Amino acid sequence: MSMSRILLSVTAFLSAFVFTACTANAADMPREEIEQIVQEYILENPEIIREAIYLLQQQAENEKAQQAAEALSGLQDSLNNNVLDPVGGNPDGSITLVEFFDYNCGYCKRVNSVVKALIKENPNLKVVYKEWPILSEASSYAARVALAVNIAAPEQYEELHRAFLSASSLRSEGDIWKVVAKVGIDRSLVESAMSAPEIDQHLEETAMLARQLDITGTPAFVVGDQILKGAYPQEQIQRAIDSQS
Repeated sequence: MSMSRILLSVTAFLSAFVFTACTANAADMPREEIEQIVQEYILENPEIIREAIYLLQQQAENEKAQQAAEALSGLQDSLNNNVLDPVGGNPDGSITLVEFFDYNCGYCKRVNSVVKALIKENPNLKVVYKEWPILSEASSYAARVALAVNIAAPEQYEELHRAFLSASSLRSEGDIWKVVAKVGIDRSLVESAMSAPEIDQHLEETAMLARQLDITGTPAFVVGDQILKGAYPQEQIQRAIDSQS
């Protein structure tokens, strides 16, 4: 039912009620009788309630989106220019794609090839990686290893990042170190960097940004003033990128 039909239905009800109230002397009409009229109308027109609930839900979602948009406008520097964040694509690109992800997230793994394709097809695209391990202890450990690599050997972060997302299993520390070895990264170098305070700072700031933007799951992307929550197809993310050109 359209908004106009809802308004017409409500108007018809109010007109009928006023007519009834006038003929029965509204001042003397008992509250119970009024409630009975309303109840009967609702029972005869249940779609009004369904539509009202839907409209309230839409209003709540719109308000949340507006709040996120307002928050986003004040968080651009933290999203795009945090020196703690790993960066892929073109570090000097004028368009920035921010990705929140978890290495054990199936949807993040699914969208991995999409992000790779976007980087390949958009030479002016800078990609900021927000490690946000929310699914398991193994996810947290993998994120710490990746961030340690970004500190100790930043030129190898991107390769490890893709390898983690391509791995069929990252359920234990052993699984994680096998991938590190496969990529050819010195484990001792990584372990020595894992206690760096920058790692905790990155994880804490990323979690705070997610809360501020009402991001509740992975993957999530931010492009300019748009937040894309979920494993969006390449075409839709590309449209968001194009809108920033």
